[in-house]
Amino acid sequence: MLRDYIQLPLPVRILCLGSLINRAGSFVLVFLAIYASEQLGFGVPFATACIGVLGLGSMAGSVLGGHLADKVGRRGVMLLALFGGAAILLFLSTVTNRWLFMLSVGIFALVADLYRPAAAAMIADLVSIDRRPHAFALMYISINLGFAIAPPIGGLLAGYSFEWLFWIDAASMIVYGLIIALTIEETRRRQPVVDQEGSRAPHDSWLGTLRKIGLDLPFLLFCVSTLLIALVFVQGLSTLPIYIRQLGYSNLQFGLLMSVNGLLIVVLQLPLTHWLSRFNAMTIVLIGGVLISIGFGLTATGSGLVFVALCIAIWTLGEILQAPFNQAIVTDMAPEELRGSYLGVFTMCYASALTIGAPIGGAVLSRFGPTTLWTGTFGVAMIAVVVYAAIYASVTRRVARVG
Repeated sequence: MLRDYIQLPLPVRILCLGSLINRAGSFVLVFLAIYASEQLGFGVPFATACIGVLGLGSMAGSVLGGHLADKVGRRGVMLLALFGGAAILLFLSTVTNRWLFMLSVGIFALVADLYRPAAAAMIADLVSIDRRPHAFALMYISINLGFAIAPPIGGLLAGYSFEWLFWIDAASMIVYGLIIALTIEETRRRQPVVDQEGSRAPHDSWLGTLRKIGLDLPFLLFCVSTLLIALVFVQGLSTLPIYIRQLGYSNLQFGLLMSVNGLLIVVLQLPLTHWLSRFNAMTIVLIGGVLISIGFGLTATGSGLVFVALCIAIWTLGEILQAPFNQAIVTDMAPEELRGSYLGVFTMCYASALTIGAPIGGAVLSRFGPTTLWTGTFGVAMIAVVVYAAIYASVTRRVARVG
């Protein structure tokens, strides 16, 4: 099993290591609301509004980053995101005006999230079709390990000074940028796509790219399903912690419950991806959607500590199944010259879910109660599963042609 990951191209392993370093230093995202509301005194409503602006910037950055990755190359976009994001973080640490702070947060998210579709496109460039799930799984576990490390370290640093969070976060981005600059070469120098008459193809322009993607119905439906699943999944990061506290569990019990997700990903992601890579990717994604639906839906039926942990384990298993194969499917569906753009639109689904999913879930929880919330997540995720089933045959045929 490990051989499949060890034999991945060196640049892919470097990208995964760099992502681990970068995410381990992602303190600002974790402590942004606390910093804005308490340290700067902007209050909770304004701080949560900044989180919304962060999501909007992330949405824009995802789409723009994918397009730029196709136009100017993956490496350059990644370096712009990392060095540019670091510079904005350093500036953000000095800002005390609330509106300038909010604007800077949005610009930071836009610039920093140029990275994600460019990195995914580079991995796809470097890895053969049958190894793409392994590569995306390794990247996914690297990011999750980094996020697991960031909160406790950030908490210690915040005890000294919140400015340290910005400085070390920026430093981690600079270090990762230097790693890419010194060790990784551009993987795609795209030539303008021409039609049979020798003129530039329509989708070589920004509007042409959007038109091409807009006419790709199977891909758009796949993205709709991804968005619906992401809207459900984001509840695990937003309303589920609130619900767990409402159940009266202690801080220790809360921490143990929230660690179930990360621990299962670390233990199961690589071996499960290795074993499942022999099966149809759409089948795996569909089963993952069912597990996510069941895991969140069951939360409405019990409140015991072990039961809640079991629910988290079920939807985490669905997450483990979906994460690497989702990206592999999108990569295989995308025309080679538009790979970054397709991945950018796909990535935007997750940014959109963060922007709208958390406030919607919070409103449902506070107004209608937890039973309605968790029953609703079951229904939304099952709608996504139905859409997956509807496009199953067309997506499978399309991916098979690429293989």
